[in-house]
Amino acid sequence: MKVVLPLLFILYWGGITLFAHTHVVNGVIMVHSHPFKASHQHSQAEAETILILDHYTTSAIPSLEPAVQRFSILLGILAIPRATHLCLPQTEDGIRLRAPPCRVF
Repeated sequence: MKVVLPLLFILYWGGITLFAHTHVVNGVIMVHSHPFKASHQHSQAEAETILILDHYTTSAIPSLEPAVQRFSILLGILAIPRATHLCLPQTEDGIRLRAPPCRVF
């Protein structure tokens, strides 16, 4: 996936930027792109499909609120610092010039 998705994006970007060309259909200039620029014509159905896809919009955006809430809870759980204190017991066999070693994991 680390290679396929960037490669797919690069191919898509290259296809829409490097091969753009125009057609005049019924007095309307139609700009689109595909990987060949040789002289060609599009049928009426193809021209309508290109026009529809160029002006396609959607207002049905799925609500991301439940996913954001679950992600926030999971992030909060993962961000809680987990600490284990390991302190060595102090023995009484001599003079200590420093504190006993203590390690926080």
